[in-house]
Amino acid sequence: MEYGKKKRYIKIHFAVDIKTREVVSMDITTDDVHDSKVLPGLMIDSSMNKLIAEAYMDGAYDSSSSYTILRWMNIKPIIKPRRNSRMNGGPPERRSSVMILKTLGVE
Repeated sequence: MEYGKKKRYIKIHFAVDIKTREVVSMDITTDDVHDSKVLPGLMIDSSMNKLIAEAYMDGAYDSSSSYTILRWMNIKPIIKPRRNSRMNGGPPERRSSVMILKTLGVE
């Protein structure tokens, strides 16, 4: 490896049916693609195979665009807010999640 060159990685994104533990959609990206950019493709592919009522995601998907896409698809977003999240601004679903986490003191 040459000096000064950044080592590149790949990321594998999965959409899993939590009841059956079946992978319903998958996408592979490089490390320079943000997780929220992959979300629309995962949700569209998943909804072709299954009816989606809720989407559980980690903080990497905590963005306004993720909430907008899920609201447009009539999917209830359950996304863990980032540690430094604020309660003012953003979609109402996100504000309520931040309020719950701040109240419970969960990190």
